[in-house]
Amino acid sequence: MLKGYIMKEIRVQDAVGHALVHDIVRIVIGEVKDTPFRRGHVITEQDIPKLLDLGKEHIYVMEPEDEGFLHEEDVARALYAIAKGNYMHDGPMAQGKIEVIADVDGLLKVDVDKLYAINSIGELTIVTKLNNTPVKAGDKISGMRCIPLLLEEQQVVDAQKIGGPILNIKPFVRKTMGIVTTGSEVFEGRIKDAFTPIIEERCAEFGVKKIAHEIVTDNTDDIVAAIDKVKAAGADIIFCTGGMSIDPDDLTPGAIKRYADHVVTYGLPVLPGSMVCIAYCADGTPILGVPGGVLFSKPTAFDEIVPRLIADDEITKEDCIALGHGGFLG
Repeated sequence: MLKGYIMKEIRVQDAVGHALVHDIVRIVIGEVKDTPFRRGHVITEQDIPKLLDLGKEHIYVMEPEDEGFLHEEDVARALYAIAKGNYMHDGPMAQGKIEVIADVDGLLKVDVDKLYAINSIGELTIVTKLNNTPVKAGDKISGMRCIPLLLEEQQVVDAQKIGGPILNIKPFVRKTMGIVTTGSEVFEGRIKDAFTPIIEERCAEFGVKKIAHEIVTDNTDDIVAAIDKVKAAGADIIFCTGGMSIDPDDLTPGAIKRYADHVVTYGLPVLPGSMVCIAYCADGTPILGVPGGVLFSKPTAFDEIVPRLIADDEITKEDCIALGHGGFLG
């Protein structure tokens, strides 16, 4: 059980020998923001004019009490213990708050329901990046603190009952891709394949490399055979480009449906790039039908979906529906 405290206000001139109970920040606009006095610093005679220069005529000192209240730093540590999940660590305590830092490149997963529940308790505060945000090792992904300097211990107890974790990181584990380029005009060399360089560029930031590439005509049997060929080559993700609209000559969605074990969706409530097909093979290998919007815009639905596929974060129909909120990407 964490120890409780009571807090007392005293004049700075009477504070010699007392320890500060919180950091004191100095802000000079356009010049400096630092922390000249840290929690635990024992005040000396020489500190008094410096504190007065900072506008501190009174300070708080803290005395132990059997039960009741927790210091803000103890609260922040308790919130971190609740929130933390895999592949992350806490940064140094500063001004009563803790920030959480990613250990690996991956996809941040946030239990939004638990986050809302804990933030609904009194003055507890946990803030995060958005759910499903790609992060890199070293990125700050979350922070936590309480609003007052001292907080009723019961609020922390209530948060512990909700439990965690709130945060998890799924590492980017899929490292190879195969591309199936469809279109007789590309197969016959009348136009250049514009999709493949873009897909390679956007996947490179996640460490994914192309290991197989097939170019086929607008023929369902040929498309299905090409998908099978790049999968047999060991591709962790399969991208199919071209023929993704509703025109009668656009056969790619039908070919994906024929090959895949499960089609999650054809079409997403995301603009630009709504003509996406998401499917999975029986062994879990994802197939993504890439919309033409990828050629002209960034971000698109492609950029919303691909990090999740690379992190092996299964996408459901409900996930797709939820993308409509915030899915207008401009």
